[in-house]
Order: sequence, then structure tokens, then C-alpha cells
Amino acid sequence: MRRDTRLFIGAAIFFLLFAGRAESQVRAAVAPETPGTSYPIPGSHLLWKQEQQVREFIRLHPEAYQPHALKKTAAWGFTVGSKYSWYADDFTNNNRYLVSSTCKAVGTHCYVFAEDTSWSTGHITQSIVDSVEHAFDLRTPADPSHGIYDVDVNTFGNPPDVDNDPRIIILILDIKDGYSGTGGYVAGYFYGFNEITKSQPGYSTSNQAEIYFLDCNPANLTSVAGLVDGMSTTAHEFQHMIHFNYDPAEITFVNESCSLVAEVINGYDIYQQSGFASEPNHYLFDWRSGDYVNVLKDYSRGARWGVYFRDQFGTGVFKPIVASTLHGSAGINAGLQNFGTTRRFNDILQDWSIANILDDTTVSSAYGYRYPNLPKVVGKTFYSPNIATTTDTVAKLGAEYLSFLSGNDLRTTLTWSNANVTVKAVEIGSSGNRVLNVSSGVEFHEPAFGTTYLKIHFVVANTDPSNNAPFTYVASGTTGDLELKYDTTEPVGSFSSGNGSAAGDTIVVWFNGVAGAKIDSVRVGLRRAGSMAAGLWRYTGVVRPTPLGAPMATGLTATSTVTPGVPYPVPWPGWATIDLRSFSLAADNAFAVGFINAGDPTISPRVMVTTGPLGANPTSLTYAAESSPNWYYFTSNTAGDSVYQYLVRAYVSFGPTGVSQPLELLPASFALGQNYPNPFNPSTVIEYQMPHESFVTLKVYDLMGQEIATLVNGREPAGTHQVTWNAATAPSGVYFYRITAGGFTETKKLVLVR
Repeated sequence: MRRDTRLFIGAAIFFLLFAGRAESQVRAAVAPETPGTSYPIPGSHLLWKQEQQVREFIRLHPEAYQPHALKKTAAWGFTVGSKYSWYADDFTNNNRYLVSSTCKAVGTHCYVFAEDTSWSTGHITQSIVDSVEHAFDLRTPADPSHGIYDVDVNTFGNPPDVDNDPRIIILILDIKDGYSGTGGYVAGYFYGFNEITKSQPGYSTSNQAEIYFLDCNPANLTSVAGLVDGMSTTAHEFQHMIHFNYDPAEITFVNESCSLVAEVINGYDIYQQSGFASEPNHYLFDWRSGDYVNVLKDYSRGARWGVYFRDQFGTGVFKPIVASTLHGSAGINAGLQNFGTTRRFNDILQDWSIANILDDTTVSSAYGYRYPNLPKVVGKTFYSPNIATTTDTVAKLGAEYLSFLSGNDLRTTLTWSNANVTVKAVEIGSSGNRVLNVSSGVEFHEPAFGTTYLKIHFVVANTDPSNNAPFTYVASGTTGDLELKYDTTEPVGSFSSGNGSAAGDTIVVWFNGVAGAKIDSVRVGLRRAGSMAAGLWRYTGVVRPTPLGAPMATGLTATSTVTPGVPYPVPWPGWATIDLRSFSLAADNAFAVGFINAGDPTISPRVMVTTGPLGANPTSLTYAAESSPNWYYFTSNTAGDSVYQYLVRAYVSFGPTGVSQPLELLPASFALGQNYPNPFNPSTVIEYQMPHESFVTLKVYDLMGQEIATLVNGREPAGTHQVTWNAATAPSGVYFYRITAGGFTETKKLVLVR
């Protein structure tokens, strides 16, 4: 086997498909199956029907819910070792059942009970109990001298006290939620049912106590990540208990947004923000309790709304909002008035809509956040400024975004009739940003678009609480070229498959289409001087049986006259360009660019490669002609979560060729890769990807939750990044690494073996 060790990249690890599988199976197999992901969700919203019944009961029987309504003459008086059976909720059948438990800790503000069966299985330990009690009573990440109880009470108000005991009961148990190994599981919940006396009809299973429930399986409270999630859930659910004390009939969105910001105020990460960022044009107060997928977007939206209030007014604004017995926007306005600000709900909704695409307090304090690096919302994006008259709709209490990302001399006219609609132009400039008013039916002209201002976002906000609002828009301007690329780093080598020569292999990179554009040219990074045969095809959307659809342009040649030396120069100089303007190829649909390996790889050109994270649809594909001929993608590490990416780029234009404007096809979401190698000694590499520039922290912890190392702590550009942890001074054992970036957090395990 002949290989140039300076240039060769071994691609021995790859994933195969077998003939005869359905397309859906092919898609799954191309991105190799990985263990299902699991994520915690608060469970209170799952009891929404039951909570409605509780609210109606309280409305009809106010005597059933009053301070000390249970008429207990003394506190519970539990001590460590006290036995008690509490009613809990089975989310699989909406039944209540008794949980035998033992008090394992008595704190200043809480009793911590452990389900006896979970204690015996090891899902609950004394260390877990102590950590929960300390977090509730003593310290939070935001305040080392105050626990969740103090922080929530100081922020939102007092909890109810129907049981004549100021201590809150925390029951740790395996919540029955139907979890089967993947997807969401109930991390904890509060249920107002337990605040009603047993003597009332239908409430014989009330616990008659201030109690909330914390999951221990699959929530892993023995791990740093699991304990953090558990304490964040505790801050969340305790706010629900407080809110119930003042206004048990508050609409779900307002109540949940307060609980979600309680997590942040206590120092825990904001709920994931990708859900809201991808769905900004949605009714603000919607809460899809029966839809366990889309309700996650409601949580995301609620968290963003709550954090905006905190960042604009401080934590003092929440007490008057929670205390108001009015609901929705009326309750928010009453709270704002009592807080002492002149801003009202409609003002805030409009400003918030701008902050979500701009996030720049230098333009206005109302247009940004203190919480760092929240992902910008995504509406409709245009790479050409020439848009025919289009009718659109903005949701009630929602916002639609029209983003123009390339071109010059933009002229846009938006027209609407609903008086509750306002439109602003958010201009992103190389030396500063600004926000301008837009009038209905009046042309908005920005001659500096493409020079002074590189992006313009039109924010269409609707403060109408009852009606969606139609509007139209039309735009014109001049266009330039765009560069489409998936590679984000300099090359690490040239490609040869396991047979060494790889002669006869076909290398393909596919690209998403760009509406309204034409393919201008293709560039490829080659290892040495020479020519490679090339072609363009429609992309079929699948790897097997082939990614290549109808031919668009074949018989092409890519030629380079440069043979760079070693080490590789930066930037890579060996680019070959194929001019495609004469073919007049539409770029509206996905297309694939291919190159054929031929000749001895030590003297013939080969395509350069870099590495990137494995996504759902790898973009760099290879037809390997020898061994088991078929289409593959090639992984670049033993963990199988990083792939080789070919240095192939496409250029598209919307009109006469102009100045190229790079459009990198960056990762669609945040991701944290598994370290490699793992186990390791003494160093390992951790890879992560980001869809946009963000402030990143990446830290390593031991099993006790002690911070061992800070690997990243600063702003990083979009793309894929790698960092090395050298653990030369650390003892053998299991560690965790955790990333926080743009509202995204994830934790993974690594093992150091000496």
C-alpha cells in the first residue's frame, strides 16, 4: 500500500448501508445511530387540566384555600428518620398513588424526603439529599450566601402556608412519567391540589402541605449536570408555589415565564433558546400543554420574555406582577404601574421584538439584554433584495422578521392596515447599528445597504391580542455573488481512502439551494498542480443508492498550477476555479459538485480536506470504488462523531457578477462532541460547534462538582472549534465537561486512565 504520509489521511472508519432499506432507514443509517438523547422538563404544565379544576374549585369555594385552612394546630415537626407516605402523581394515567418515604434532612426552610424504593436502588443518596438541602437553604450559583428559598421569596413573594409549617417539603422520587430511555422526562413539579383540605369533596388524596416533587430517575442527581438540572427545577417549581399563593388563576405563560426566570436569577442557565429563535412569529401567550414537542418552544419563549423583564427592570419588577390578581397583559400592566415605570405591555412587546434581532444596548437600553449572547431570532431571510409583492401575516402578540443579508441599494415597501402593527428597520453596520421607523405604504430606501449597512432586518410587531394581522412587502436593489461553503478551517490533509490510491473514487459535496440565484462558479482546494475531472448534478437528498440526480453540467475540469509545500501555507493557495456562467444553472434546489480521483496520489491532484462535526446529513460524500463499492462518508476520529469535509465551495449570483459576499453554511445548532480519545492519557480533544458568534465557557469538573479546569472562557466565532485538555496533573478517574454558549448547555463524561 503506497501512501504519502505527509498528505495522507486514513479513512478506515466509515459507516455502511445495505441494499433494500427504505429511504427513511437510509437517512438514519447515514448518520450512525447514537444513544437517544434525554432532557429534563418541568412537569407542572402536564397537570394543566387538573390545575384548571383546582382553580375553578377555589373560585367556587374560597374557604377551601386560605392560609392555615387545613387547621393544623402545629407544624409537621419531622425529624431525620421520620416516615411518611405522600401522594404523588402518575403522569401515564393521571392517577395519584402513595409514596413511602423517609425524612433524610431537616433544613432551615425545608424537609427533604427520599422515596424508600429509590433510596434502596441508589438513585438517592445522603450526598444528594444534603446537596438539595444546601441549595434550597444556603447557596445558589448566583448568591453563595442565600439559597433558592431566599432568592425566590425575595424576588416573587411568600409561599402559601396552609399546613401551619414554614418549612417546604421536598420529595425526591422516581416520577412516573412513562420515560422509556429517550426524549423528555419530568424533572419535577408542583401541584396546587395539595393546598386544598382533604375534607373537600374530591380532595381526599391532597397532601395538605406545601410540597413539590423532584425526580431522581432518569435524572441523575449523582452527577454534576443532573444535580444542576435538579436545582434549576427546584427554583422553577418553588416559584410556581409562590405564584399559587397570590394568583392561582394566572395564565400559564406568565406563571411559567416567572418560573423560568427564577432559574436564571438563581444562577442557573437560561432554558434552551433555539426553540424560540426559530419561531418568533407566534402568539406570545400560547401554551401548548398537550403538545409535548411544541410546548418546549413555549418554554423557550417564556424564558426569553422573563429574562428580558429582569434585564430591563431588575428583579424587583416580579413581586408586583405576581401579586396582581389580574391576568395576562392586564396583570403585567398592573405590576408595571405598581413598580413605578411608565412602560407598559405594548411598549415592551415592541421593544422586545427589536431586542431579539438586534441585542444592542448602545442603540437603546430597551433593545438589548444583560444576559450574554442569546441567539438572534430567525424569520424570513433573503439573499437577493429583489422580492416580488408578497402577502404575509404577523401573529397576534407576535413578530415577523424580514432579513435582507446581501445586495446593495435596498428599496422596500411594507403595507398594513391594522393599527396595532408597527414596523422598524434594524440596520446592522460595520461601524454601528441603528433602528428606523417604517411607514405603511411608504418606500423605505437605504442607499448604504451593502456598504455601510451589511444587513437590514424589518421587524413587524403586532400588539393586537386577538387578531393576526396581514401585511404585504416588495423589495428591489442590486445583487452580488455569494460563496457557499461548509468547511470552516484550513485543510489538514488530502484525501485517500483505505486503498491508498483511491483511483476511481468520486468525491462529492452537496449544497443547499438558494432561491432566485444562479450558479456562478465552483472552487476546489487541490493538493498539487494538475487537473481533475468534475461535474454538477442535482442532489437527490439521500446517499443510497446515490446522491447524484439529474446531471446539470458534466465534462468539466478543475486545474491548479500550484503545489504547496509542507507545512501547509495559510491561507491555502492551491485553489482551482471552474467558471459555470455560460451554463445558466439555477441554484434554487440542492445540487452536488463532484470530482473524480485518477492516477497516482503521490503525483496527481487530490482534494484537500478539513474536519467538522458529524451532523444529520453529512455534506462530503465519497463513492469508494474498491473493497465494497458504494457511497460513504468518512469519519475522522475513533468516536465517529467527526467527519472529513472536502474543500469545495460554490458561488451563486442573483444578477450581474459583483463583489463576492461569503455565505458560510455554518452549523444549524449548537453541539458538544464527545472527547477523543476517551479514555485518554494525558490529553484529549473536545470539539464543539456554534451557529453564530457567542460567549463560550467550557469547564471540566470532578465527580464532586469541583471545577478542575477552564478550557474556554470568551467570545468565539461561529463554526466548529477544538480545544485540548492536558490532564497531566490530574488523578485517574471520571470527569465531566460542560459547555455554556448562547443559551445552550450540555455536559458529557470523560475518563482519564493512567
